[in-house]
Amino acid sequence: MDFLIPVIMKIVSVVFLVIFILSVVLLIFTFRKPRKVSIFSLFLPILISLITFAVFSFFISYKPSIAVLVLMGGIGLCIGIVWSGATRIYVENGTVKSLNSIWYLVAWGAVFALTQMISIITQRPPSIVMALLVMSTGTIIGMNGRIAKKYLSVRATVNASGEASPRCSHCGAAKTGSDVFCRKCGTKL
Repeated sequence: MDFLIPVIMKIVSVVFLVIFILSVVLLIFTFRKPRKVSIFSLFLPILISLITFAVFSFFISYKPSIAVLVLMGGIGLCIGIVWSGATRIYVENGTVKSLNSIWYLVAWGAVFALTQMISIITQRPPSIVMALLVMSTGTIIGMNGRIAKKYLSVRATVNASGEASPRCSHCGAAKTGSDVFCRKCGTKL
């Protein structure tokens, strides 16, 4: 039975490589296009990331310490929260939509380059791979969690007619009077 684990890991690696390549191509061609946002579309990547983490954890023999998990998960959460700032959430025709800026792609490229450089330099021992997987899972949770918070805030501003009450498209704070900048986050309105 032990001889099957390397074969299974190769199959899993190939499947995830294909998924990764398709997601990179999709990201490059669609990152600047407005997309309809829903709670499902925000929590599906979190679920996939957690499943990936669980599958990988099941097959790898290395078990990281709780301190490494917390540290790398915390770093990932911070990266994700900052990264989510490059996504604008707004209402158009009664539908909540998101739009990424070029900074979204820059942040994605930086995180990808960082993980690849670490993997190449360290020759991918299980401890490094697991730490990077924890960090990437934390990044997905931080990013989509903050975008979900923005989504819920913006969704709450949509009134019965399907139009949005005047609010900041970045943080969802109420716009008062003739504000040019948001009083909460400083974004230009």
